Amino acid sequence: MLTHHFTTSHTPSTLTALIATHHPDWQVCFLNNNHRPVIGICPKVSWTALFDDTLHIQRQTREQKTDIYPSTYTDWQHELIDYANTFANTNAETGDYAHGLMGFVGYDLAAHQLNANIAIKPNQPCAYLGHYDLYLKPSNDGFVLCGVDTKMSFFDEMIHQLDVLCKKNPPNAQSAQFIAAWQKHEYINAFERTQEYIKAGDTYQINLTQQWQATLDNLSSILPSLQDTMNAPFAGYLQLNQDCPLALSLSKGEEQKTDMVRQAHYERLFEILSVSPELFFEFYQENNNIHLMTKPIKGTRPRHDDVAIDDMLKQELATSEKDISENLMIVDLLRNDLGKYAKIGTVKTPKRFAIESFKNVHHMVSTVVAQLKEVHALEVLLGSLPAGSITGTPKKRACEIIHELEVSPRGAYCGTMGYMNFDGSGVWNVLIRTLQKSNNQAQIWAGGGITIKSDLDSEYQECFDKVGVILNFINHHA
Repeated sequence: MLTHHFTTSHTPSTLTALIATHHPDWQVCFLNNNHRPVIGICPKVSWTALFDDTLHIQRQTREQKTDIYPSTYTDWQHELIDYANTFANTNAETGDYAHGLMGFVGYDLAAHQLNANIAIKPNQPCAYLGHYDLYLKPSNDGFVLCGVDTKMSFFDEMIHQLDVLCKKNPPNAQSAQFIAAWQKHEYINAFERTQEYIKAGDTYQINLTQQWQATLDNLSSILPSLQDTMNAPFAGYLQLNQDCPLALSLSKGEEQKTDMVRQAHYERLFEILSVSPELFFEFYQENNNIHLMTKPIKGTRPRHDDVAIDDMLKQELATSEKDISENLMIVDLLRNDLGKYAKIGTVKTPKRFAIESFKNVHHMVSTVVAQLKEVHALEVLLGSLPAGSITGTPKKRACEIIHELEVSPRGAYCGTMGYMNFDGSGVWNVLIRTLQKSNNQAQIWAGGGITIKSDLDSEYQECFDKVGVILNFINHHA
């Protein structure tokens, strides 16, 4: 492995913002990874899933060889697994990225596999994975650039580019006014329709969400301050610009040309900015077997500045029969999902209904673990999407009802973002508390699990409890 140390005061989120601003072609992918951050840059190979009546995969290499071909979700899964199997196992430390794939899989693409009538958000990628053999990790006084089987000439050029970049100041954050897609009466109509489906026996729980939208040039400038504010364990950022050739920005002395390209393709940037608190899957090795942990979130109360009131809200959540019931439904759904891939008797729930506190809310979190059969971790990941905590139960019917009631397809929101090392270890979030931007239009969603015991006003307020801090930050503090 090639390594080089950079001394800089930049944080992972500010360095990511600098890369996104000055090198939009590097396909930068930042993962906070439960406070063990990694930044992937300039993937050796990348796969972008695009949907227009049918699924197409755009496969691009670092040398700018691009192929676009029709595929299916299953065929793409097999392609990725075959690719991963061609690399020698890299024994990663538990919870750390070492060498593998980074990216996201959107909710829409996964839900579409359950019912082909479920729409996929148009004019933006519905999934992306890149082989990041080049990545940055924080060190005591800066970062270490790591290159796994990377050409020395390319590695040296990246050292030069990053050395220049580290001397720059981070971009100024943009502000924007997000507008709700639903008025309250529209939310009420969707809530009441959900209750009708529950009473009819179609479903036990639906994760009903609503959307806010704003015009915004970029999300990268918001990342540093927002992540500092939220300190989200499973935060992430991804920028894709398929129009911008990598070779251009790697030419020495071509800064002006890079600026021209960046401006010309600004509207083509697709970005995801997530400040997610939720772990979907962590795959880890133990005694030469792959184990899996998932920590579904169901149950929410707002934080309060008054310590006594904050503790009261926390205790209220811990003893809420409605929230415990809601959490248990999703735990059972996840246990059933994992049962398809786990060795018999290994699916266990070591912790139920624990209360974890974050910047803006308290959440009820359970933990489910399992030991996998002889199955590739990518098959488990892709086969278990979308996450049960953001659909409801039963999953297929819940996704169909969500498609009917919500204002538009979710896109990346409620999908997953993370990494998978070639040894089968990896960490993936649930893309909640997440902004996505395409064609200068940014959206953010929030929602909650609707059950027969749900109170309309409480569920409506919960949406604002979850994203209010984010919206206020972008509206006033960016």
